Amino acid sequence: MKDSYQPVGSAPRGRLRPSRLFRRRTILGSTGTAVGLSGAAYAAYRSAPGFWKNFYDDLGRAVRPPEAIPDPALWPDEGLHAAWIGHSTVLLKIDGVTVLTDPIFSHHAGVHVGVLSVGVKRVVEAALQPSALPLLDVILLSHAHMDHMDLPSLRTLESAVTTVVAARHTTDLLRIPRYRNVREIGWGEKVRVGPLTIRAVEVRHWGARMRVDTYRGYNGYVLEAGRYSVVIAGDTAYTDAFADLRRTKPHDLIVMPIGAYNPWVSNHCTPEQAWKMSQQAGFDQLMPVHHQTFPLSSEPFLEPIERLVGAAGRHVGAVALRGIGEEVHIL
Repeated sequence: MKDSYQPVGSAPRGRLRPSRLFRRRTILGSTGTAVGLSGAAYAAYRSAPGFWKNFYDDLGRAVRPPEAIPDPALWPDEGLHAAWIGHSTVLLKIDGVTVLTDPIFSHHAGVHVGVLSVGVKRVVEAALQPSALPLLDVILLSHAHMDHMDLPSLRTLESAVTTVVAARHTTDLLRIPRYRNVREIGWGEKVRVGPLTIRAVEVRHWGARMRVDTYRGYNGYVLEAGRYSVVIAGDTAYTDAFADLRRTKPHDLIVMPIGAYNPWVSNHCTPEQAWKMSQQAGFDQLMPVHHQTFPLSSEPFLEPIERLVGAAGRHVGAVALRGIGEEVHIL
């Protein structure tokens, strides 16, 4: 479903608990799959005009292959290495620590009931499937939206060696015992996983998964290990908060969303705003994400990356990559 039609600001407390809400929306009664999907489809229709037209248009559309296939098996333990897997899913290796952000490998971002799904369909295949990933030390979740916290993908990645770090009031959606550790943090809070320090930072977005559970949190992150520093913006509209991340030495890499702004600019930044926020934070390389993967909005397929390149101007070399599957290496 599209990230849309929600107010920006602090998440109110005291609403219906997520476990009850999630069960009510997803568990099927005696009428079976049709009832569950019809309810999900109705919710999707209410939240996004044109949903049904897009849904039927998508049925016969093939998913394109990615432009490149990364090979993390070749990445050394020293240095900072990253590959764009698609949408907001990025595989990172920071001085030997492997991190995967907002994993989604499903063909649809939405509600999944058995083998059936209701939601927007991928345009481009994920550059790697879960079976091709290295062992993950950390799965990093920015918020509970279905295109960032995809439950089938997360269940595939469950591992006794992996720690999940997520925003406040979101981990009830996970099967917690199946991971090594699961931690929730809010803005300004930190957690350490081996040599990696993860700090949650403020962004301008919203966290509800089913529109009414607005108590759920939403984060950006700063990751630090050894001499390397990476900013993961998650989803964000334009905010001055990134200026608070500036430090004496620029961040080595900023992972910044650049798509789904038309007409959702109150929740998703434009490419020009993404460039400006990155400049405010200070960076060496910018990895643009949240485009070229799911049709979440009205801008043309390649417009976000074209506008980002235009915003970068003579500094275009700082745009780390442009296509799904490409890699960046900082030593």
